[in-house]
Amino acid sequence: MSEIKKPVITKEQAEAFEKLREQYTDEEIVIKYIESELDLFDSGCACLYDLGFTDFLAALINGYEVEKTPEEKVREYYESYGGSPSAMERKEAVQDTLDLLGIKIEGVNA
Repeated sequence: MSEIKKPVITKEQAEAFEKLREQYTDEEIVIKYIESELDLFDSGCACLYDLGFTDFLAALINGYEVEKTPEEKVREYYESYGGSPSAMERKEAVQDTLDLLGIKIEGVNA
């Protein structure tokens, strides 16, 4: 049997699913999607149409994973280095690059 893959969705889409689930059953949410009425409940729920019907259903039925923000990706990359001298040089390069770009990321350079 094949493994069920959960779609990766944005944080905004995950929040929209949670809002809808507070008010409706899964069946009612599907009906609202089909009838293009998701945004009538909350305009923030319109982002769920960006998923497409198959991914929308998969996320609703199988669950989903929330896409990491760019900041989370940089922090994860930064933390993946150990404490060796060469790793410390790489970490410093990441910090310097972010500082030059004027970007502050908690746990990296803030």
